[in-house]
Amino acid sequence: MSRPKVFFDVTLGGKAAGLGRIVMELFSDIVPKTAENFRALCTGEKGMGHSGKPLHYKGSKFHRVIPNFMLQEKHTCAGQL
Repeated sequence: MSRPKVFFDVTLGGKAAGLGRIVMELFSDIVPKTAENFRALCTGEKGMGHSGKPLHYKGSKFHRVIPNFMLQEKHTCAGQL
């Protein structure tokens, strides 16, 4: 069974700036619900949440980048950072 892959196209200030695409392989065979939830947030296919906020990562910002290791994104909960 092949694992699904999703991607983020990375921009800087709304411009492509040659930063590229981050491709992530999802471990759907090990954590199926988590992988499916993350995949749906990547595609935006779930539309709006109960709070009226969109359920997707589009426009999200990374606040910490460690080259060749990780990216960390801001997490919001109930509209708070």
